[in-house]
Amino acid sequence: MKAIAFALFALCFCQPAQADTINAREVVSRLFAAAPDQPPDLSGLDLANLDLAGVDFKRAKLKGTSLFGTDLSGANLSGCDMSGAVLDRAILTNTNFTDATLTEASIRRPSIFLAMVPAASEAAIFRGANLERAWLEGQFDFIDFTGAKLAGARFGGLNPRDNQGLITGAVLRGAKFARAIMTEAVLERADLSFADFSGAQLDRANLRNANLTKATFDGASLREADLSGTAQDDSQPAQGGG
Repeated sequence: MKAIAFALFALCFCQPAQADTINAREVVSRLFAAAPDQPPDLSGLDLANLDLAGVDFKRAKLKGTSLFGTDLSGANLSGCDMSGAVLDRAILTNTNFTDATLTEASIRRPSIFLAMVPAASEAAIFRGANLERAWLEGQFDFIDFTGAKLAGARFGGLNPRDNQGLITGAVLRGAKFARAIMTEAVLERADLSFADFSGAQLDRANLRNANLTKATFDGASLREADLSGTAQDDSQPAQGGG
């Protein structure tokens, strides 16, 4: 009996801890009750697939929180600490991430636009946000990354049907990267047509086979950036230029 009890104890002890799950009403209650100088702590919780549209998160701590498939349309997440958070398949129409911390966050295949044709008025905002080493995959047309920290960030995914691990590029047409720090960012095969990189730091960035048609690079730094395979037009910088 002791052996059986010990085995059961060991089995329970070794099971990975699962994130606590709370509903949308509990989330809103915690946010409402938070004092102005005490950001609510929702770190590590499972908030997947909840309807949190239009919610003001009051600079909450959301480190490692699962927001998979969560409706965050019109939500205010400015200043929130979302390090390591999962926002895959989340609804991000008009979502505000200004000055948020999203280091190593996963934002893969979110829903941003209400129709098949992207509209600039529906784009999410990441002005001044920290997205270092974050992984973004999908359609991000017109997204505002002005002044964001994107060093080591990956844009795009890997095609699971391709035995060679072919990279599928993100769609970032008309995106704003002015003054963004994008050192060693991966933008391989991305559609960056009409994107604005004015004053951005793209040193050692991977832009292989990207579509840079009509993109703007005024004052951008591209030291040792890989621009091989990009379509050439008058708007593009010289390869590796500063």
